[in-house]
Amino acid sequence: MSIAGQDRLDSPHPLAGPVGIGGWLILPLLDVVINPFYSAYEIHSVLTGWNLLGAFVGGAEDGRFEAARLPLLAYTFTSVVRVALAGYCLCLMLKRSPRAPRWMIIYYAVELVLGFLDFFLYRTVEDMLQQASSQDYWVLPFIAAICLIWIVYFRRSRRVANTFRSREEADRQLGEIFS
Repeated sequence: MSIAGQDRLDSPHPLAGPVGIGGWLILPLLDVVINPFYSAYEIHSVLTGWNLLGAFVGGAEDGRFEAARLPLLAYTFTSVVRVALAGYCLCLMLKRSPRAPRWMIIYYAVELVLGFLDFFLYRTVEDMLQQASSQDYWVLPFIAAICLIWIVYFRRSRRVANTFRSREEADRQLGEIFS
């Protein structure tokens, strides 16, 4: 490591290695492009199925009908958060903003929490409607592994460090080269 800190990943100076949105960085980009569409579909499903919930409960007057709507509202809220956060991260990535890596780490940390929350909300609705569970618990370690892998990637990748460095610093260095 140099004294100037040029080997640090959070340094504004370029590191040896790949630059640009390519390689493994394409996968998180696809994630923030596709995730809003999937979340919008989920929101649409909840809104269109809102009145159909009574048919599943069978007109039960024990409060299950109203109680089943609360987890659905929470699920809709998590989907709205996903759409907003993914859209913001997509804008930052396409601008190649130096804030993009930090926001992508936040995005995957939120995805980790919301993934667990959505799993248990879905299980709660199934229990209230007395349906057989359609999701197994093996999904939880899968969600955790994916999110943690991408968090580490955005913290340690040279491609990320080179692609999303400070524009002002890059322009200054370019000016020094040609002056």
